[in-house]
Amino acid sequence: MRKFIICFIGIILSLGLYAQPRAMGVRVGATGLDASYEHTINGTRFIEGDLGLDFGYNVNGRPGVRVTGTYNFIWARPNWTIQGSWALFAGPGITVGFVDDIVPYEIAGSIFGHYDNGFMIAAAGHVGLEYTFDFPLQLCIDLRPCFGIHVNDGKFYDKETGIRVDYGGKVGFYDNGLLGFAPSLSVRYCF
Repeated sequence: MRKFIICFIGIILSLGLYAQPRAMGVRVGATGLDASYEHTINGTRFIEGDLGLDFGYNVNGRPGVRVTGTYNFIWARPNWTIQGSWALFAGPGITVGFVDDIVPYEIAGSIFGHYDNGFMIAAAGHVGLEYTFDFPLQLCIDLRPCFGIHVNDGKFYDKETGIRVDYGGKVGFYDNGLLGFAPSLSVRYCF
């Protein structure tokens, strides 16, 4: 009987998730390119999950990989057009990844900056405006700054001096997260 109840609850939950509106597409911003998925929980809340490449400040370097999840609240639905629907939203989130970020190090009393790959974890704030057409297309413009830490191994090859530098692993502020203050554009297919 217990297995039957657990199976029944699982089926009901999966049908409930299936019935909710969803959208899938791409998100392009100052930090990189993401595959984006949005799932409506009810008429006033939705979760958004993004998996993408993080280019950050170092566009000539190695791109990083990050995963971001946000829980958003729709706080206004302006009636600006006859067709389609508008939504103003905001919400908290978290992002984790293996990304390139600038790391300060000191050699002989001078401070230098170097881009180094490392683990990143950060809290994200998400605010935006989205428009869903009468046909299955959604456009969204948003801001998503991240505030967190970046941890690296502290080893790199300095091309200018030809020396392999080991300045010790470092934990520092995730600078690239501030690029989230630049607007990003999302285009999603609704289903």
